[in-house]
Amino acid sequence: MRLLLDDMFSAAVAEGLRRRGVDAIAVQEQPELRGLPDEQLFVFAQLDDRCLVTENIADFIAVESQWRAEQGRAHCGLILVAPRAFPRHRRGVVGRLVAALNAQIETNQPEAGTIAWLERGT
Repeated sequence: MRLLLDDMFSAAVAEGLRRRGVDAIAVQEQPELRGLPDEQLFVFAQLDDRCLVTENIADFIAVESQWRAEQGRAHCGLILVAPRAFPRHRRGVVGRLVAALNAQIETNQPEAGTIAWLERGT
């Protein structure tokens, strides 16, 4: 599974995932993706065959719903991260998030068109 990490996640998360063999890129690593509207970022993820990982739950639920209604086809997956479970200001959160995303992929790999929830760390 290929991942695209929304802009609230640091490049360190993508780097940690790549060290574990996961094909992951972060918006923070891609200048052309920074500041894109949610709809455009979601389309980019689909065109690049990537599951989008985000904390922006309400907005991306709406984008995903609109995609299904307008496109009539499955997307590459959406992983919604609960911000309270992985507060960015806490020490060690990058490692916990990397481990939790890696475990999600290994055990519950979302199928095309599905939404997965990441609600607690390891």
